[in-house]
Amino acid sequence: MTSRKTARGLAAALSALTLGLASGPVAAQDDNWPDRQITFVVALGPGGSADRVARLVGQRMQAELGVPIQVINQEGGGGHVGNTYFLNMPKDGSYFLASSIHPYISSAILELGADYTLDDFAFVNGQWTDVDLFAMNADLPYETLDEFMEAVASGERRFRVSVVPGSTGHINTVLMLEAYGLDENAVSIVTYQSGSAARTAVAGGQVDLSVLGADGSLSIAEFIRPLAVASDERLDDWDAPTLSEILADRDAEVRPLVGSMRGLAAHAEFRDNHPERFERFVAAYETALQDEEFVASLQAQGIGTEWLGPERTTEIIEANFEILQRFQD
Repeated sequence: MTSRKTARGLAAALSALTLGLASGPVAAQDDNWPDRQITFVVALGPGGSADRVARLVGQRMQAELGVPIQVINQEGGGGHVGNTYFLNMPKDGSYFLASSIHPYISSAILELGADYTLDDFAFVNGQWTDVDLFAMNADLPYETLDEFMEAVASGERRFRVSVVPGSTGHINTVLMLEAYGLDENAVSIVTYQSGSAARTAVAGGQVDLSVLGADGSLSIAEFIRPLAVASDERLDDWDAPTLSEILADRDAEVRPLVGSMRGLAAHAEFRDNHPERFERFVAAYETALQDEEFVASLQAQGIGTEWLGPERTTEIIEANFEILQRFQD
């Protein structure tokens, strides 16, 4: 009887060992990820800001991940073509979307009837985000946004504001007016087809205020007075408070719309099915942006180097989606 128990025990042990050996290569394969080339998909054309970020970050992350990273462009439809291409690629961590992850994905969903949602993407980081600057012509006598808006509300004259039509600056102008209890007819919103033309207008005094990207407005800094920035934190390059700071005493809660956010996203299925691999990729990206030499090289080229991480990046994109949904017409 004892020998039979022993035999059964040995058989069970051998069976367990066999199962262990069979499952070993799968576990090892997962531990060794990535073990092949990774592809970054840019949903915009070559040479642009999103493309530059993708290529520089990809080159740096190769050292962290130990595999080559190639970058391909799939442009068209305001990012929709590239987004669709990416979502149709394998969801095993061999493809990532390295593009302007906002607002192009949201815009495609709201305006083009895309058959995907934000939930199909696992956002990793928004590295470089355009922030709108509320800037007044320097010859005007007002020192703060409150003073300027008091003049607008008084009706002493009809002030002119330059924006690019349909831009974040256009929407942020309307949100700012609402926060002061005014509608968009309280000012003359003058639209220009390029940020350059809109900036020239405020610098030359053809308009009184502009709401445009802060980085691009550095070229006219001597001709304007910064009044506010549409962001959660102040910007190093501009001595101006945030909209939230200004409006805190007015009991007006405004969540400004952020501009183009260049960064990385994975497939949501990759994050959910391979959480350890996803975290490994996130850590590699964060490590790259902690490299002082790499960060300095990006900043020297005027490229943002912010680390928001998956949770904060997703939170911003989802909150901005709600704003875009309201203004989608």
